[in-house]
Amino acid sequence: MQDLEERLRIWLASAPQNRHAIQTIELSHSAMSQVWRLWREPYIGEITTEAGVVQVLPVNVDIQLAGSEGNLDQKFNISIDTVEISDQFRGELDRIPIDTTERLRAVYREYLSDDLTEPQTTAALQGESVNCRLGVASISAVSPRLNVTRTGETYTTRDVPMLRAFL
Repeated sequence: MQDLEERLRIWLASAPQNRHAIQTIELSHSAMSQVWRLWREPYIGEITTEAGVVQVLPVNVDIQLAGSEGNLDQKFNISIDTVEISDQFRGELDRIPIDTTERLRAVYREYLSDDLTEPQTTAALQGESVNCRLGVASISAVSPRLNVTRTGETYTTRDVPMLRAFL
């Protein structure tokens, strides 16, 4: 009897988890014709965002925190395998003017595999740099920077209404 309990305990400890984290990334820009929603799962899926239920495309995407969790200026390195979507994705990035000051918007969301209706984590980021090479797009995304020493831009209350509370 004890042998059976031991084997059962080992089996339960090594059994796959029922729930796991699913990372998604949403890329958008006013010059792009569509919003790109991507995840690593091997099928087209649906998640719930602020815009309602949306479709997510399957690609090999790797999202990593590039700094320490205690830093207010969060930075993420995002690598996207564009083999399946190469021509479309490259065309969308080419639509963004080179001389624009508007940054690529990247929204990182993390869901639990058993509940795709509400994200567990959300981070609204802006693209700092985008590099496309054969089959891979690399995006360095950071928390929005509203500091004049970082951006070189002076913000007004029209741009950031919360400034009124600080003035």
